[in-house]
Formats: sequence, structure tokens, C-alpha cells
Amino acid sequence: MINKKFITHTIFIAMLLVLTTNAQAELWRFQTRGYLSARLSSYMEEKSRNFGQLTRAQLEQSSEFSTSLSALNQLRWTGNTINTDLSTKSTPDKKDNFNAFLGENYIKYKSESWVTQLGYQEVVWGEAFGFNYADIINPKDQRQTFFSDASEARLPLLLFNGKSFFSSGDLSGSLQFLYSPEPRFSKTLPIDIYVGNLFPQGSLTVIKEKTPQIFKTSEIGGKISASYSGFDMALFSFSYLDRDPHYKLSSASLTNITLQEEHTKIKSSGISLAKTIYDFVLRSDIVYTQDKTVNYFENLQLKNFSTNSLNTLLSLDTPTYNDYSGVLIVARSTLSDIMLNSFRQKQEQYFIGKVSKNLGSDKTLEFSYIHEFDHSGHSVQTFLNWPINNATDIKIGGEFYFGDDQSNLKKFKNVSSVFFSIKNYFQL
Repeated sequence: MINKKFITHTIFIAMLLVLTTNAQAELWRFQTRGYLSARLSSYMEEKSRNFGQLTRAQLEQSSEFSTSLSALNQLRWTGNTINTDLSTKSTPDKKDNFNAFLGENYIKYKSESWVTQLGYQEVVWGEAFGFNYADIINPKDQRQTFFSDASEARLPLLLFNGKSFFSSGDLSGSLQFLYSPEPRFSKTLPIDIYVGNLFPQGSLTVIKEKTPQIFKTSEIGGKISASYSGFDMALFSFSYLDRDPHYKLSSASLTNITLQEEHTKIKSSGISLAKTIYDFVLRSDIVYTQDKTVNYFENLQLKNFSTNSLNTLLSLDTPTYNDYSGVLIVARSTLSDIMLNSFRQKQEQYFIGKVSKNLGSDKTLEFSYIHEFDHSGHSVQTFLNWPINNATDIKIGGEFYFGDDQSNLKKFKNVSSVFFSIKNYFQL
């Protein structure tokens, strides 16, 4: 049986080709490129498997039909064993281990005062390293726990993305409008990691919610950005299906419990600020989310409640000195209401410090430390990136999680590992 989504995506790509037929073929320019990467991890905890594997591949073609009209087409493949490696009660789906899907596939038209993109694409709001609370548009592969891999964790979303530009004297800025007829959800780590110990059953099954059919549920939002005398500000709002799930009890027995994933409509609004001060860059994000659904236990029964959240972040990027640079971040996430035995705490506070060292010849060494204040959780991420030629990079590093048993970071202890990866870029 042919998958309906595959048909939809194929028709969409065909439409992109049809829309470009009016351009003069002799002026068209194409570029085909991509990459292949593989990572082998060795887990530090005895409860995890000995080794984990992550392979990725991407093939893309950029097409320029005129100075105003262009297109991008991508295919992506991902193989990731982390769900199988870490699951203790649940059985991962085949799609959790291997997935082939469309990456960014869109057509773009631009003029002097506006630009529009139609298709599957990534839209990044906010720029802070680590906890980017303003990055709410695209779902993410949350199994990518290494901060430096954040750009590869975003999953493209079908969007109409229109942006117009304005300027008046020293003031310049843009207005952006987003519309998506096809919500998508994030890929998550096994629920065993977070709350597996709360269920006495030895087996746990999660029924994932399917992506709504195209145009059945819509998401809409916008952003206004302005710059004046070195000060940048943005106001934004987006109404969408929560990328993260909450769970509803489907069935239970003495040996197995089955949970049903659900995603409710939420709305996030916020403000982002940035200012350069003596080569230091000060950034801040404030994001208020309404109608967030959170699970909790009451009398051994799984329930959920609706609440609002306020996420705030303040970061400072330092200038480069003697080939060293750094980032300091303070982040806080607070719920307006909380229930006893909730899946998350009312307030979560973190500090992140990152130091990077340029070793020359494009080699870099990076060290990051995360501290969770309320329950004394800790994490260390570090890697050495070593380009062996213009097309191939190797990376050696590790990530480690520890702290009090009640801390959020301690829940990731089984993810602790050292790794070796190789990435090759190619152009056809």
C-alpha cells in the first residue's frame, strides 16, 4: 500500500518543478552536495549497552533559476540506535532506529523588499547556545543531546514563510509571517529514562500520535524584528501543536502498561533582545507558553493538568582572546501551576558555561559545563574537532551526566558516553 504522505510529498516536489518552468533553462544554475557521517559511542553506565551507533547522510541540490527565483531540495537518512541502547521496558519502533525523509524542500522568491519561501524548511528563532527557548517552530530530534549537534536535530516543517523588510534612517527590521498546514512532532528519548521507575510493570508500550493530515490542523504565527544603534529586538508569537507529548493511560495489566501519546494546541509568545557591548554580545529570550499539558500521578493513576510556562534566558558571548572564546548562560523555566508527583518540577534553573579554543588549521577544542541549581545536577560535554583535509572532519569527545537522584540531568546518566565520529562532505 502506498503511503499517503509519500504521495503528498511527491506531488509537492512536482509542484516545485512546475512552478519553475517559466524561467529560461539556459540561465539555470545547479549545485549538488551532501555529507556522510558516522559516530560510534561507548557508554559509561553498566545499565546501557556497550556501544551505540549514529549514522547520518544528506543529499541536496540547490537550484537558481534567476536572481529572484531559487529552490532547495534535500533527502536525509538517519540511523540511530540510542532508543534500543537505553530502553529498559519499551520496545523501540523501526522508525526510531532508521528513517529516510525529506529534508528542506522549498521554492524561494525574493525582491528588494520582501522574500517568500514555500515548502519544507527550518526556521530558527533565538540564537542562544544550549537552551534556546525561542526556537519553537521546528520539531527536533531530542535524542541529539550533544549541544553542538543542535543544528542537525531540527526536523523540517511544511511552511509558507513570508518576510518583508523595512528601514527608516538608523532603524531597520522585518516582518515575518508563518503558516503551516501540517504539524509535526519531536522525536524523543525512551520514556523509561524519565519515569520508567514509576511504573511497576516490567513492560511499557507507547502508542505514538500520528501527524495530522495536511490542512486538518493549522499552525500560524509571526515575528517583528528591529535593529537600532546596535540594539536588536524581536517580538514573536506562534500557535501550534505541542512538539512534546503528554501521555494518557490506554491499558494496564500486571506485566504491561500501554500509554497513548497526545499533543495539545499551545501558544507561545515572547521577546528576544541582543546588544553588543565592547565586543561582548548580551542576549536575552523571554517566552510565555499558554495551555501546556503536564502529566502527574495521583493515587497510582496517571493524570494530566494544564498550566502556563515562563522561560527566560540570559547569555553573554565573549570576544576571542588568545584564540579562546566563551559563552555564559543562565536559564530558568517556571510553571504557573503544579501538581504533586508531576513529571516535571515547578521551577528549573540552569547555568551553562562554554569555552572554545582555536588550535589552528581549523582545529577546535570545546568544553561545556551545565549546572542544575535546584537539585544539584551536572553535565559535561567536550570534543576535539580535527579536519584531516578539506572534505573530512573527525571528532573525538564525550558527554557525562551526574548529580542528585531528583535532578533532571541525573536522568540522562545512561546517555553518558565517549565517542568517535567522522564526517565527509562531497560535491557532485
